[in-house]
Amino acid sequence: MVQFGVAMVMQNAHDQLPDKESFERDLKIAQLIEPYGFDRISAVEHHFSGYAMSPDNIVLLSWLAPQTKTLKLLTGAVILPWWHNPVRIVERMILLDHLSKGRALFGMGRGLAKREYVAFGIEMDTARERFNESAAMCLKGLETGFVEGNGTYYKQPRVEVRPRPYASFKDRSFCVAMSKDSVPVAAELGSRMMVFSQKPWEEMVDHFTTYRTLFQKFHGVAAPTPTVTEFMFCDENADRAAEMSAKYMGTYFDIIMDFYDFKGAHFETTKGYSGYAADAEKMRNTDHEVAKKNFVLHNNSGTPNQILEKYEKRRKLIGDFDMHVNVSYGGLSFKDAEQSMRTYATKVIPEVRSWSSQNS
Repeated sequence: MVQFGVAMVMQNAHDQLPDKESFERDLKIAQLIEPYGFDRISAVEHHFSGYAMSPDNIVLLSWLAPQTKTLKLLTGAVILPWWHNPVRIVERMILLDHLSKGRALFGMGRGLAKREYVAFGIEMDTARERFNESAAMCLKGLETGFVEGNGTYYKQPRVEVRPRPYASFKDRSFCVAMSKDSVPVAAELGSRMMVFSQKPWEEMVDHFTTYRTLFQKFHGVAAPTPTVTEFMFCDENADRAAEMSAKYMGTYFDIIMDFYDFKGAHFETTKGYSGYAADAEKMRNTDHEVAKKNFVLHNNSGTPNQILEKYEKRRKLIGDFDMHVNVSYGGLSFKDAEQSMRTYATKVIPEVRSWSSQNS
């Protein structure tokens, strides 16, 4: 059955509010995720900016764990190369699993923002190697309760973590795979692929096909259902949905273009990020307002029926996928974010779940 989640960005768009008010708005959203019938929460990791005020997603999920009973708690994602000792990641994820009685989901990524690498004093050129070393150590540690490594970046004598694992993490790992370099890594690790809505879905078909093919090759079984994360605004009035998404998703687009320096030439010379170089060149040659409009179109907004129609078309292209939606972004008020989330939960989720029942 399709799994639905809410992805928490914790954004203070253009510092429109005091951080306290912005953060409290999104904590209120987080507390509605389970009551509204979603299956998961996904919490990002970002630093040093109002773009995403979530420097420790494991802490955030640990805060939510005792307030929920069934909600799966996904780190979406822990950025492994950033000052994260694999032992500490394993310890903290296992502790979260105990606190939530087996509801923790381990999502990992390698990070894309040069400014965060600079601030941490880590060469972005080393991101792929650091990620590969750390990911292998973390996944083995989560499964066995022992962490060890003798790689270039992480030399760790064998050590047992306590408390010991609450339960197996097999089938509970996720890996961000937005570039052609990351897809094989996600498949080989045996993790569920996570992607974000950033380009036409027609251009993503090979992405999903490659993942499923390689997963089957590496593990001898069919790949698990990938997870798609998108920005969403749902309203019974089509005109209002279009207006709100253009304004607030558009604001988010302006912010990420600056935060990630998506037009930057640095991707061409940074090891492991060549897949982003062509996209950066394309972005440099595209009018900003046109690119913003396309970003909104690649995500999802509209009436419940319009959103469902887009899901049907997408499923025909890329196959089955789990769905995570961002509902609070770009300066949306709590009232507007909550209304959109509630309409989606009551009108979209039940219909998509009925598709699964009909196909089973």
